Amino acid sequence: MEDLVCTDCGYEWSVERDEDGLVNGYGCPPCSQCYSGRGVPADDYGDFKCLTCGFEFRRYGNGGLRFGMIPRCPECKGYCNEI
Repeated sequence: MEDLVCTDCGYEWSVERDEDGLVNGYGCPPCSQCYSGRGVPADDYGDFKCLTCGFEFRRYGNGGLRFGMIPRCPECKGYCNEI
């Protein structure tokens, strides 16, 4: 079993991968709660802190990076540092 977390809503669930390493044909299966996110391994995340407002948050998938870049703050859209 592998624990997954949705990249959009944070919903957590466990899956059993097929013989080919996929989940029903998906490498990162769609979320069954919000239907817009995808499931990524629960241990694949990055923690960030906003330089403007100090808000700390966690992003899942690809070490929390979006298109290889550190994400903007979800609260004030300011720039962040990885912590």
